[in-house]
Amino acid sequence: MRGDYLAKLSQAARWYLPQAEAAEVVEDYRDLIQQEPRSEEELLRDLGSPWSAARQLIQPRAYRRWVAVFAVLAVCLLPPSALPLLKELSEHVLFQFPAADWPWRIISLCGKIVPFLGVFLLTGAALSLVWFRRRSGEERHQPLPRGVAPLLLLLLIGLAFEWGVIWISLELILESQNALAKIWGWMTSDIAAAMRLAMVLTLFVMGIIGMLALVRARMTNRRWRAVYVLALAGSILGMSVFALWTSMDVSFSGAGWQTPILLRYVAITVVGLVGTGVSLC
Repeated sequence: MRGDYLAKLSQAARWYLPQAEAAEVVEDYRDLIQQEPRSEEELLRDLGSPWSAARQLIQPRAYRRWVAVFAVLAVCLLPPSALPLLKELSEHVLFQFPAADWPWRIISLCGKIVPFLGVFLLTGAALSLVWFRRRSGEERHQPLPRGVAPLLLLLLIGLAFEWGVIWISLELILESQNALAKIWGWMTSDIAAAMRLAMVLTLFVMGIIGMLALVRARMTNRRWRAVYVLALAGSILGMSVFALWTSMDVSFSGAGWQTPILLRYVAITVVGLVGTGVSLC
């Protein structure tokens, strides 16, 4: 029971405090508990809950800095991963409640963030690498945390699916004289509708995985940042494809319009894979 209390205290301390300070707090509480063995009920009565005990030791400046970093990293990930699904749901709501105003706002917001996708990717990847950097006292050769490898594999499968969608989308309209019209015609088919649903669900799952990894990077092991970076890249790539499907850019009908799009997608993928590799170091 004491082990459960210390485990919860360790998690709480790692959330509220920097890594070195959190380790010291847990060690102090372990010594205190070992000197005077008590049941978990007695520990809760004398020391309070693990989270409240850790909260009393917060360093306000350091904690506010972490909350700000967490907020920035979450903002970089959540809009591209969640807005496509919200947009799809909102469009169905419009048919049932045509007088509702909030669905239009979500649809509009989905388009407004597209120019900032590159900023989200670079900011999220760079900030996570800097914030969760290796500390001087940390061992250089740590085993990979349990759960990181399966989630990375799952995200790579998601990336492969996104590239399959990219290939299908561009191949179908490669020789078209009116690429925009063909995109819209294809997107109205049943197969495309199923693929579109699979895409938005993939992005949503990537967002959940990325947020989980962000919390785990703070509370357990910094190498969880690799999962966050790959989830971020996958969300940005999928959102870019989703934006292509719903774009009204008439320049798509010009010769060679696929080249800059493919280069942008390749750049997003490369940044994600390189950032993931560096994060595992």
